[in-house]
Amino acid sequence: MMSKPMRMGRPAALLALLFAGTFSAQQALALDLAVSADDLAKSIPGTRPERVTAEADAPNVLVWLMDDVGFAQVSAYGGLVETPNIDRVAANGLAYSNFRATPVCSSSRASLLTGRNPHTVNVGGHAMGPRGLPGYNTLVPRDAGTAAENFRQAGYRTFAIGKWDHGPLSDLNAAGPFTYWPQGQGFDRFYGFLTADTDNFDPVLFENIAPVDIPKQENYHFNKDMADKAIDYINGRSSGLPTPPFYMYWATGTAHAPHHAPADWIAKYKGRFDKGWDAVREEILAKQKALGIVPADTKLPPRPEHMPAWDSLSADAKRLYARQMEVFAASLSYADHEFGRVLDELERRGELDNTIVVITSDNGASAEGGPNGLMNEISFPNSHVPTVAENLAWIDQWGGPETFPHYVFGWAVAGNTPYNYYKQTAWEGGIRVPLVIAWPEGIKARGEWREQFAYIADITPTVLAAAGVEPAKMVNNLPQIPFDGENLVGTFAKTAETPDRAQYFEMYGNRSLVKGDWKIVASDRTATWDLTTSASVDNAWALYNLKTDPAETINLADQHPDKVAELDAAFEAQAEQFHVNPIDGGGGTRVYMRQIITEDFKTRRGQWVYPRPVARTLEFNAPPIKFMNHTMTADVNLPQGNETGPIYAMGGSLGGMGLYLKDGKPTFIIRGLMGEEVKVTGKALSKGDNQLEMTLDLGGGSQAHIEPLAVRNITVTLSSNGNELLNETVQFAMPATMSSSETFDIGRDDGKALTDDYTAETPFPGTIRNVVFDFMPKGLAKAKMMMQMLGNKAKELLSDD
Repeated sequence: MMSKPMRMGRPAALLALLFAGTFSAQQALALDLAVSADDLAKSIPGTRPERVTAEADAPNVLVWLMDDVGFAQVSAYGGLVETPNIDRVAANGLAYSNFRATPVCSSSRASLLTGRNPHTVNVGGHAMGPRGLPGYNTLVPRDAGTAAENFRQAGYRTFAIGKWDHGPLSDLNAAGPFTYWPQGQGFDRFYGFLTADTDNFDPVLFENIAPVDIPKQENYHFNKDMADKAIDYINGRSSGLPTPPFYMYWATGTAHAPHHAPADWIAKYKGRFDKGWDAVREEILAKQKALGIVPADTKLPPRPEHMPAWDSLSADAKRLYARQMEVFAASLSYADHEFGRVLDELERRGELDNTIVVITSDNGASAEGGPNGLMNEISFPNSHVPTVAENLAWIDQWGGPETFPHYVFGWAVAGNTPYNYYKQTAWEGGIRVPLVIAWPEGIKARGEWREQFAYIADITPTVLAAAGVEPAKMVNNLPQIPFDGENLVGTFAKTAETPDRAQYFEMYGNRSLVKGDWKIVASDRTATWDLTTSASVDNAWALYNLKTDPAETINLADQHPDKVAELDAAFEAQAEQFHVNPIDGGGGTRVYMRQIITEDFKTRRGQWVYPRPVARTLEFNAPPIKFMNHTMTADVNLPQGNETGPIYAMGGSLGGMGLYLKDGKPTFIIRGLMGEEVKVTGKALSKGDNQLEMTLDLGGGSQAHIEPLAVRNITVTLSSNGNELLNETVQFAMPATMSSSETFDIGRDDGKALTDDYTAETPFPGTIRNVVFDFMPKGLAKAKMMMQMLGNKAKELLSDD
């Protein structure tokens, strides 16, 4: 007997077609036309949720935040670095000659994205140097929603690509929490890195909140990857109808160190800076006067006290320093080229004319390369100043994947022409930076300059207003505090005037305030490459008239004490209002960081326990293996007995340490900041299960060893299943900081590998479980340390009561 065919209802038929892969728009239409009156009667109106959608003509917003790019380092501002795509945007809109950021990157990023002063949103310094106070703890308040949150609520897609670098250090790991990551701050999608910098040839990246390996492609560079991802995200919107507008924050690590560029781009600049920084400053100033962006009688400030005249240098120094600037210029030109690809894609799609494009920098050019430049930027936090000879050994590799370089600080002075000093200071060279805005459908001006005062916190209120997006009243279920920044849309018209507003600037005691033509500044920590120094917090103000003396060369404080008093009162009022007080010269940050590390050690009772492999733990959050004697134990299973791969790794080939197997034999390795290495190898592990134990004695007793690059006698003892495999002592100058971008990994080595003996970003081929780093000494020493850790609690536990 034949069974009757089952009769499907229309929803079931729809699902069947969908899962069969044969569903089409025509079939959907046919089903829709076949809906009966009975079907309509059974339907429930209003069950499809309404979504907020942007207006049909809403503009896109594309923000390129450059890194450590000074006022005079792009060609649109008279600079000698070719940036034709920045020029292209300026020619299509406006360039601002009176725009300022904060003195350091983290503060500017938080300020730009939130539209508030950096101290308002608790990022008053660098994210790697917080203080445990409002204004400085790096926890962006939930009632200070970002541009991304505001645009998302208005129906935009929101994307962050590139550098983040303004979240709390403790959160910047694959385990989170993710509140202060881009996706906790309003961005739908994120692709980039979380810390101050990354290796452009071997970056350590995340996509959204997950670690991601770099694309396997020849001649990889992160700036190209950023452009590829931007184009992917832009085109990905077309899967929905109508295509929504986007807000994209495209934040290159360029031109922060490491200055990396493809070899052919570096070659383009060969010989261009042989003339030296003194001649370059004069050439740039002449160009700026011709552009009309500085007064015709502007004079260059004297070279800073640490900076020699170019003609006084040795031939080797000139050759080295010129090469360093060639590499910097190539890195910035290459970033500009890749940004141009994003502009080209928008033009191909017919969207460029209705995209608000904003280009600026987070602070002035950086002098952190110090007196001779740095082959490896991490020499800077280790207080090591390489000699010309040390750096010269790397001149042919400078800017390539073997190096992590930063130029000598004389080029930063030139890059901020005509302004005084550089990043980290509150002088004009630290805060006066380019700002270019174009929007062909919304700004009539083409290639015009604007002289009105503008500040980095103004960018979010401005692009929201230009796009017609009303600031959200509620974000994160909290009423929002007002923007501190102002709406600059009025400056799109040349005749618009801006109020004679006052704006403070402060970073670790270096401070200033600008109001109209006048500025007070007290910024005496100018050797910014020396982290052992602190700024004064009670030094006297200098006073400058920026209209007649934009380079801050004539201190008028004695002639105008009333003006100093007026501006001092304005600074103090803002310092109270925006959580700048109490100001600290830098010493408080160092004390607070030690306190955090100590508290973490106490909480863990001196043990870091990892049941399974982990990846991409920030060095700050890793076990203190560089500083303290310890024992590491791990359960390691080898299926073959001849496996090769990392047990654990911290850092990379330009500063790091770790333990790995090579053909089954355990090898302990330390890498120095100039690539030098020491490694010792023991007897092979057994096939199958191994209870591996390694003891590391850094010499000098059980206390922490935090002096950077002190030569130590380091004893390595290795055993497996109770059998000694290695006992050897080596000498090494251990860095206090291995890397700002490489991470601590167990069972893999992400980024640039410690050694060529294994492949980076490849999991260990066996099994690793129950890894423990134990820093507690034994016997009486352990009891004493426990007493110190427990403090008064120990006394209570040991009392007779």
